[in-house]
Amino acid sequence: MQRKIAQIVDSAGSIPRDLIERYHIGEVAFHILFGEQQYRENISISSEEFYERMHSRPDQVPKTAVPGTSEWNQAFKEKYEQGYRDYIVTTIAEPLSASVQSATVAAREFMQSHPGVNIHILSSNTCACGQAALEIKIAELIEQGELAAEALVKQINQYLPRTVSLFSVNELTYMHAGGRIGGAAAFLGKLINIKPVCEFVDGIVHPIKPVRCRSKALLTMVDEAVKRISRTEDLIICVQHALCKQDADFLVSHLRDQLDYTGPIYTSPVGAVVGAHSGPGAIGIGILQG
Repeated sequence: MQRKIAQIVDSAGSIPRDLIERYHIGEVAFHILFGEQQYRENISISSEEFYERMHSRPDQVPKTAVPGTSEWNQAFKEKYEQGYRDYIVTTIAEPLSASVQSATVAAREFMQSHPGVNIHILSSNTCACGQAALEIKIAELIEQGELAAEALVKQINQYLPRTVSLFSVNELTYMHAGGRIGGAAAFLGKLINIKPVCEFVDGIVHPIKPVRCRSKALLTMVDEAVKRISRTEDLIICVQHALCKQDADFLVSHLRDQLDYTGPIYTSPVGAVVGAHSGPGAIGIGILQG
């Protein structure tokens, strides 16, 4: 009999809360720091509260910290007590965070103390909407129950280079403050007053196109997303936003029209751990074509 597979993620993907419950996904929270105050993402502070605080206190740039090994171990323990022995764990891209290292250390410790447990740790190579698209696909595959854990890991590794994360920020203040713009630093520095459309590739920001207003940035994101979709079968699309639901609705509507797509388009806030470096007004499209 095939063993049950547990899915555990870090909170950087910001999977819609209803899907977390539907697929019984374990989520390990990042830490968010505003000055001396510390919160746990989706536990002691919601995404809406987080962005409202950023908006009202622009002088106070938040910081983030990865989940500790004890927090990963607690997530493993909870699934173990529910009868799981095989685990699939996905995290934000390694260049963006040490989350995967923390999970790996915790997994090693847990497997040593719990014989018979196999924990597979995978960096998503992306974050936010792209990470969510990948993790939703994993949840679907686990629910289908056709693949054992090892075969599922092989399938996920095939999905990694096909996962797309497009985004645009409303201002570059937070990306510069957090030092999270990688090789795009010179490009973004010169275009400080322009709304760039960018893509995460292997955890690094790559500029796609500079545009001079928000509406053009949104249309460019839709065009770039459509270019990357060859067929609408077996497609996961996620749209995430940071206090700009109207813009997210705009993206969803235009994606449906241009793709003639009637399937689900998942929407959720940009998670706080990513939003700390992108700020209010950030918006993204994540795509995974199976």
